[in-house]
Amino acid sequence: MTAQKYAAEAVVWSRLAGLLSAPGDREEVQDCWDIGEQEAGLELLVDRLLGQGTGVEESARAELAVMAEQWSEWDWLGARIAALPHVGKEAGRLRVLQDGAQETRPAGFVLPEHPLAQAVLVPWIVCAACERVLARAHRREEWGALSFLAEGYVVFGPELAPVVLPREEPGAAWDALAALRDGCDRG
Repeated sequence: MTAQKYAAEAVVWSRLAGLLSAPGDREEVQDCWDIGEQEAGLELLVDRLLGQGTGVEESARAELAVMAEQWSEWDWLGARIAALPHVGKEAGRLRVLQDGAQETRPAGFVLPEHPLAQAVLVPWIVCAACERVLARAHRREEWGALSFLAEGYVVFGPELAPVVLPREEPGAAWDALAALRDGCDRG
């Protein structure tokens, strides 16, 4: 990851830590970033958010999901992130789907000779306003299960040519979230 992308992620981390109501909790989560223990900090953040029971806006939930993916913690924390209480009664424009959502493939999705051409797409974050989807692209393992880590990300939807980002590109998950957000003109 480039220094610029790491710095941008640090800003998001601080904002997410700010969701915690107790100053000691915010400081403890921030300390995890400062000492390079992002995985432990993410688990602490999610557990404390669940414990305080305060609603989390969907945009923050999406950033938390991407942060967990960035640090290879989505499979461990995904169900808990999706279970965080919503702000108000209605879900927001962006919705984080609980892991295990049904596999999908956008109409006309063809990537000849692309490493993700045969990937299984699992919807991950959707934009309710424009119906675009950010999917995690997985390889099907020999025994039938999906690969533990996503191979990349695909953003697709009505009137949108799929945006494909291989995981090995620095900050690919963040770039995919940006493509989902930036492409919507309805909210």
